[in-house]
Amino acid sequence: MFRSKRKFVLVLFVILLTGQLLTLWAIDPTPKFKWEVGEDLHYKVKWAFVTLGKLRFRVLEADTLNGRPVFHCRVNIDSNPSLPFVRIHDVYDSYMDAEDFASYIFISYENKKDYTIYTRYDFDYEKQQVHIVIQNQYPDSVVTLLDSTATIPGRVYDSLSMFFLARGMVKNKARIDIPVFAYNKVGITHINFEGTRREVKARGQHLTGYYLDGRLKFVGIAGIKEGFKGWFSEDLQSVPLKAKMKAFVGSVDIELENWEHWEGDSVFSEINRSRRSTFD
Repeated sequence: MFRSKRKFVLVLFVILLTGQLLTLWAIDPTPKFKWEVGEDLHYKVKWAFVTLGKLRFRVLEADTLNGRPVFHCRVNIDSNPSLPFVRIHDVYDSYMDAEDFASYIFISYENKKDYTIYTRYDFDYEKQQVHIVIQNQYPDSVVTLLDSTATIPGRVYDSLSMFFLARGMVKNKARIDIPVFAYNKVGITHINFEGTRREVKARGQHLTGYYLDGRLKFVGIAGIKEGFKGWFSEDLQSVPLKAKMKAFVGSVDIELENWEHWEGDSVFSEINRSRRSTFD
């Protein structure tokens, strides 16, 4: 496989999945999720007392594809530079539907020592197909590893659009199975949206956030498997505050560290809000 188990930081994406069969066109969250262009969320990923890496999620722009309003979002994934034998500086982009969060275009840049693995998925829902391109991009050449199409069951999600699906649905009570297109095939993940608030300790404070949990029904990115939990802010942006899940290293905590363009940031004190995301 092109991605190795070192991709521990991608564990955050699991919190976006769901559980009992529900048609994707039926996804109509109430209240409506509030998109915020310029939103910039930073997370620290920890295993026990070790900081493994950090994640940065951004909403870059609003756009239109196939006559539908979409948002272009990005996640940057960086490993802790002090960790030996690990070097991750990857970028994942997704163009997703503004209403049901389904993916239209997914692009990843996985940076290796001497080259970049470029992956692009273009989803065609009329034909129920996805066009897949995977390349090794070197400084002076490009090697195409795959240029093909695959069948999809209908509207599907990529790793990043799942993140926003969870945010949009977390205030609702639902159990749904979500088709996730990753590693050139469709997998299913289960999430239980309780639609209720639970207490969580995040950044040294005891808060309440909308809660979800679920289980991967297949071994996913970075060996992610089994159960996961997540807590989200109570405002319309539904910002993830904290997540707990299992990866190949064991149980991992992912916690919000810093942000911009989040209107509900009053859940944290001004002193904590001014802290910057660092490896410490």
